[in-house]
Amino acid sequence: MFAWQTPLSTAWQDSLTASTRMHVVGINRLVLTGATGFIGGTVLVTLMNAGLIERLVCLVRAANAEQALTRLRASAIRCGLPYVRAQRLTEANVIVGDLGGDFTEADLARLTEASHVINCAAMASFSMNSQVLDINVRDTLRFASHFADSKVLRRFLHVSTAMACGTQCSPVVSESTFGFGENESETNHLVPYTQSKRDVERLLRLYYPSLPLVVVRPSIVVGHTVLGTLPSPSIFWVFRVVHDARRFSAKAMTRLDVVSVDDCARALALLAVKPKLAFDTYHVSAGSEAPTIGQIIGAMDEATGISGKRYSICAPRDFRRIACDVVGRQHSGAARLIEHALGIYAGFANLDYQFDNRRLRDEIGFEPLPFIDYVSECVRTSRGIGIVEQMRWDFK
Repeated sequence: MFAWQTPLSTAWQDSLTASTRMHVVGINRLVLTGATGFIGGTVLVTLMNAGLIERLVCLVRAANAEQALTRLRASAIRCGLPYVRAQRLTEANVIVGDLGGDFTEADLARLTEASHVINCAAMASFSMNSQVLDINVRDTLRFASHFADSKVLRRFLHVSTAMACGTQCSPVVSESTFGFGENESETNHLVPYTQSKRDVERLLRLYYPSLPLVVVRPSIVVGHTVLGTLPSPSIFWVFRVVHDARRFSAKAMTRLDVVSVDDCARALALLAVKPKLAFDTYHVSAGSEAPTIGQIIGAMDEATGISGKRYSICAPRDFRRIACDVVGRQHSGAARLIEHALGIYAGFANLDYQFDNRRLRDEIGFEPLPFIDYVSECVRTSRGIGIVEQMRWDFK
């Protein structure tokens, strides 16, 4: 069955157990991409805990199968799988390659025999790196093309992002499919990453209408409910900066829609294996239960045992001073990077979006552990690690 180590609602637990017993038998081969990343690595562990190791094939970038296997095992261990169990992974569980690459006839046959695909692979960077568009759009479309005419594929689950909606939505963002109209080109985005995710969603539907596509859009994925920031420190460094500074450009009552990577992975796995779904687009989010900035700071106060002055709103021009306080004025390069990053995250926070997740709650009984209930683990596992070191994950 699926393994979990944290308190979950009874409905969420029953959903995991029942879905595993009922639906795993219907999986002939499951192809997973992005298994060496944050979300994909946690999905890998979730699938292995579900007893799918014999049917699991992971696409891994490497020089050869031996190196690919080493990377895959390391990812599984980092994401919480015991070392002994990670050794059960073999070269039969890997295909060497990447989304946009060419495959040998043998590997292509292994891919196209898949009954299920979970595509977690992406360049999840908030930088202006030109590879973001190449990998997330062009290469993803090429990978999907291998399955376009498949007679055995039952589900192609593509992991997008809730912020693919852009910056001009209503406060409550619905789980809707993006259209193909001319006004799509006018959608504004804060970073190329979210634009790329919107583009590829539309193009997958446009180019491959017969693909059994399900798009899943996680909101802000931060930390692990048990492992904290050990699998990845992504984004948590922003909360550390705001907590220390007690200042940010968003109001204390602004909600931040955060989910843990392990709750996200469970949801992805269940949506992948469930034979019939009511919809083809879902949010994995905290929804109406998203905490406010004030609540998050309060939880971090409790976790650190330190409470500073009262939180206040600042202007974006103050980010430079905050950045210098973090790294010191002598490290001007790092300070500029932090200032730039704070500006980007402030843009997201000030949207004050709530990503509706009623579809997911109805479909699989989704009940994520609130961020403020596991933020103490993120604090604990971040001790002794510098802000600049943590933020590098988000700006590859």
